[in-house]
Amino acid sequence: MSSTQEDLTTSTIIITMPSRPQKIKGVIFDLDQTIIDSLGALTEAFNIGIRKYGSEPVTEEKIAHFLDKAFRLGEMLLELFPSVFKEDTKRQTCEDQIRKAYFELEPEKVLLKPGVKHTLQSLKERGIKIGIVTGRRSKEEGKWLELRRLSIHQYVDAMVTAAEAPAKPAPDGVIKCIKELGLSPDDCMFVGDSRVDMIAGKKAGVKTVAVHTGVAGKKLLAEQGPDYILDDLNLLFSYLSDLQKTEER
Repeated sequence: MSSTQEDLTTSTIIITMPSRPQKIKGVIFDLDQTIIDSLGALTEAFNIGIRKYGSEPVTEEKIAHFLDKAFRLGEMLLELFPSVFKEDTKRQTCEDQIRKAYFELEPEKVLLKPGVKHTLQSLKERGIKIGIVTGRRSKEEGKWLELRRLSIHQYVDAMVTAAEAPAKPAPDGVIKCIKELGLSPDDCMFVGDSRVDMIAGKKAGVKTVAVHTGVAGKKLLAEQGPDYILDDLNLLFSYLSDLQKTEER
């Protein structure tokens, strides 16, 4: 059993709230399915890649299930079609074809989640630093390309990818992002849509906020005991305002 699977099977069904109010100075977000909607494009790209090998199309729900467990493309291929992609060379070729198809689909089919730009702008106006921790493996200037296309790069103070730190559920990326923001774990919260996001955030010692508009449903997210669960990312600013009011009492 992988470390990810172990983490996902040892959870308890508890939703906790912070034991003492504390001012939030930084909000760190997961990228895919939290602030951008890329699931449809990824599913379409995945099916383009496997079609050349005679494999049946895969649903968005199945891809979401794998993403919730932090499966990489190669792991998805092996799990779904072990006899077809048991050879490393064939599997790598298919992965490359999926990535190529995704980048071709991205400009038209990868969009911001509703209200994201307004939320980011509101956080910045309040003086809150913004970070992103993603399982993508891009780095240096390449990691900013999609944010620039979506016109949200100007709001983001730090971004850490899986090419720069071990991928979630390991906490390394969140910890690195906190350091790049110049903050401490007590100052930050991590917002994500998957169980591995919640695990990484808790291991990093930050408050965790789950948004069930991505790859994991509300019940699965609740099993990881996040500090708060939001029905919509647009409610994040209101949640922060409530925390601030509590602190001022």
